Amino acid sequence: MGDGFRGVSADRDGRFRAADRKLMAKMKFPPEFSTKVDMRKVQLEVLRPWVGKKVTQYLGVEDDIIINMVMAELEKENEPDPRMIQINLTGFLERNTGAFMAELWKLLCSAQSNAKEEKGKVVKGVPEQLLHEKQEELNRINSELQERARKIQDDQERMKAIQREREAERERAVERERELEREKELRRRLEQEQEELRKADKAKEEKGDKEK
Repeated sequence: MGDGFRGVSADRDGRFRAADRKLMAKMKFPPEFSTKVDMRKVQLEVLRPWVGKKVTQYLGVEDDIIINMVMAELEKENEPDPRMIQINLTGFLERNTGAFMAELWKLLCSAQSNAKEEKGKVVKGVPEQLLHEKQEELNRINSELQERARKIQDDQERMKAIQREREAERERAVERERELEREKELRRRLEQEQEELRKADKAKEEKGDKEK
């Protein structure tokens, strides 16, 4: 058939109806479909946001039914046939189905290659692209948090500076009040001394007049 998918042909695979076989014969499939994917090695739930984003991008609206349908297609079998999934989705995603499936299968292949076996158990893999995007998102969030922390620190420093200036202004105001009080006290003493001098001069004059 020339579609690159390894295994039995569509003619010999009982899963395909006659109509599906005819449709498959007319369709072209990406080379990524030549790699089988064991879904038991893939963390499917991490793909749901990506599927949702792509479906919304293609349709212009978020469609939970189609998103759930895509996820259900992936969960049907341990090694689903991507050609069959593409056929089933074509009625919904139309001309975008091929591009969607090519991207999706690349992610699944990447996730499968990242799967590990620890203590006899399979640790499901995550696509490298999604790990990279997640790391970028974490870096962005970290940068935003650092920027917010810097702004908060700057604001706190400005508030401290304003508070110090207010305290300094209050101290200057208190000092001005003290200066005014000292000036008043000096004026009072000066007036008192002048008054005493006037009295002394007056007493001298009165004494001189008496002696005459």
